[in-house]
Amino acid sequence: MTGAALAVASTIVGFDPTRRSWIDEAQAAACPSFTRVPPLDGKLVMDSTTLAGNAHDEGNMLWRTPCAVLYPASVDDISKMIRYCGRFGIGVSPNTGKNSVFGQTLVDGGLMINMRSLATIHSITSTHADVDGGVLWMDLIKAAFAQGVTPASITGYTQLGVAGTLSIGGLNAMTSNRDVWQVNHVAALQAVTGNGDIVRCSAGENTDLFNALRAGLGQCGVITRATVEMVPAKTMARLYRVPYADIATFFSDVRTLAARGGRQGGFDWVASVNSTGPVAPIALWAAALFDPSAPPPPTATLMQGCSALAQGGQFVDMPYLDYVFLVDTAVNALRTSANWDRLIKPWINVVLPDSGAQAFVESVVPALGPQDLSATTFLVIVPVKSGTIAPLLRVPPSTGWHWVFGLLTNSTLPGPDPSYSASMLARNYRLWQSAVAIGGTRYLEDAVPFSKADWQMHYGAVYEQFAAWKRQFDPHYLLGRGASVF
Repeated sequence: MTGAALAVASTIVGFDPTRRSWIDEAQAAACPSFTRVPPLDGKLVMDSTTLAGNAHDEGNMLWRTPCAVLYPASVDDISKMIRYCGRFGIGVSPNTGKNSVFGQTLVDGGLMINMRSLATIHSITSTHADVDGGVLWMDLIKAAFAQGVTPASITGYTQLGVAGTLSIGGLNAMTSNRDVWQVNHVAALQAVTGNGDIVRCSAGENTDLFNALRAGLGQCGVITRATVEMVPAKTMARLYRVPYADIATFFSDVRTLAARGGRQGGFDWVASVNSTGPVAPIALWAAALFDPSAPPPPTATLMQGCSALAQGGQFVDMPYLDYVFLVDTAVNALRTSANWDRLIKPWINVVLPDSGAQAFVESVVPALGPQDLSATTFLVIVPVKSGTIAPLLRVPPSTGWHWVFGLLTNSTLPGPDPSYSASMLARNYRLWQSAVAIGGTRYLEDAVPFSKADWQMHYGAVYEQFAAWKRQFDPHYLLGRGASVF
């Protein structure tokens, strides 16, 4: 929101517990029962335009209108307002851009915190970056690259807030297939708990909160600052894109390439990332990151042991930033050509054990129809080796390879369309059940309607610990109501 817009917005001065409503300056004289909000460095507004703009997310399936939006100018603002909301049981949800697809960052009748107000990159060194939770990964990547480094784990779409992806796990979908989760590459966090306490935490300090925040869906605190790992940045990328008609051949080639990934003469990252159109081709993306002084080896070396199809693959060289922003470039184009931000996005992402991944894809992909696929749908198949796992990040119980299968379905026409949404959500639930049947799990950036029993099944043995952290750090159950975990 611009300064001019804030100037004309209705400024909230308190909350009336009798009528359960926010009170602005014009209403205050006629409402002696209201409780005044604490003094803030930022702005707290409730004009109809602002509330309507924060009532839906990128999924365009759910509408939950907040009663107020906070534009914090300090972490103290967040602390003060969480304490204030705790007195009245008002739900609180942080948001860095309405990027959830199934209401996870929405709050009905509560307080929305626009985290983009806190978006300072405090420092970047050769090993770490210290950033506010509202910083977008794209902005951090650009600033870090200017200093010769890059985040250790980079999502496919980078116009996402640092706090947001750390709250779901954050999947490296561009630079490595190994130790892919962003929560594995965060050294420390600062957060405001559901008690309103401002707490710094890490693996050696306030460890329970650190574990509750990483992939914790914002249930126990609002991440306001993070120290994330940096690694040296290459300046170029060589990208192969090879279409496959046969799923078995694709899996054979990708397993071969992933096994030697990141080594001399190998690719840094391999996957299928494809915008599908009316059918669902599997298309290998294989990227080798390099500096011009040390280019990748020839195709025959890179593709050694793979099919003739891969051996005949063509490549293109591009600057590193152009490569890591490929998905952003595609989505930005779709914003213009396909009304992207108004499309319905019933996405599903599952993490599959290596033993059942190929059979799962072979059963699902050929059966997809026009309702599942549009010209803007992305089909993602990524081999991942997880490394150490944060307690709340649920992946199949193996230290070996897993596969992330993402069916990022988008509607052909802008929403809303309740019938289409209901049909796709039912499909997602069936796919999740099929994944669970072979030992798979769900990656929680998606749209799968979960009951309380489903959440307990998802978290399994760590559910009771998660529930205990919720009681400890958010005793009023203010945070993360949009996800409906508890």
